Amino acid sequence: MIPTLRSLPEPLALRNHLAGVYDLPFTTCTLLRSLVNDVYELAAPDGRYVLKLYRAGGWEPAEILWETGLSAHLAAGLPVPRVHLLADGNEVGVLDSAEGQRPFVLSEFVTGTKPRPPFTDDLYSGFGRLVARFHAAADTFSSPNPRRPSDLHRRLDEPLAQIRPFLAAAEENLLLDLADAVRNNLAQYSEQLSWGVCHGDVSLDNVLITDDGLALHDFDLSAEGYRAADFTGVAATPHWPAFLRGYREHHPITEADLAAIPLLSVVGRIFNLRFHLIDKPLIRGTESRGEGWADEELTALRRAADELL
Repeated sequence: MIPTLRSLPEPLALRNHLAGVYDLPFTTCTLLRSLVNDVYELAAPDGRYVLKLYRAGGWEPAEILWETGLSAHLAAGLPVPRVHLLADGNEVGVLDSAEGQRPFVLSEFVTGTKPRPPFTDDLYSGFGRLVARFHAAADTFSSPNPRRPSDLHRRLDEPLAQIRPFLAAAEENLLLDLADAVRNNLAQYSEQLSWGVCHGDVSLDNVLITDDGLALHDFDLSAEGYRAADFTGVAATPHWPAFLRGYREHHPITEADLAAIPLLSVVGRIFNLRFHLIDKPLIRGTESRGEGWADEELTALRRAADELL
């Protein structure tokens, strides 16, 4: 669980600290975004960099080494950011903070723009090819470091148990029934479902349009799991057929995987509910529960129940 304390390092002090541990003369340090993890842009005479400062109590440093290993493996054939080593040769550093130790990783800055509406089938077809290439490359990835998998225990059972006190009785019963339906239906396809390294957040938010084409980034949710979970977001868009055509040019997708998408969408929404009801209020306060995100997830889960129950 995210600790109740949350602190942001003062940029000048962070810049000076990083200049020492990376042996780089950073000139600026700018906070780009802050939520679960904090992301900074740093500039040095030789170029620009991006620092990801992970929350305390999340991935362990060894698990982040799994992630940096994945990035290095992908970089051999895919447009992904390359990790920059600390001066001592390590890939992951640790910063002491009020809430505990926070791991961090520095990567090269990839110059590009985020896709903006109106989105097109051509964009999504290219997106599908990019994700397929990611899956194909990840098929040959192995690591000596551990990483907790994105299995049903971690993504369904644990979040559901944690959010039950925040639900009305009718909502609690609905989600318990949905969870049972998901498990029972997935059991029918257990031997046919693809299992492997997933990106964990396949959306255009994690794509950049560069001079060399589309680039993929942000692997902090990556882990082994049901591959079909990577399709749940894009399958809900009108451009899903175009994405699917592009994907199949580089990697197969089975009928069982396609059938599992609505089931894993339920899993993803329950996982997101935990974030909106528990994790985010510890960062931004309990008023964040009234922003409507949790209500949207519950509305979508009621629609899913009409189809699955």
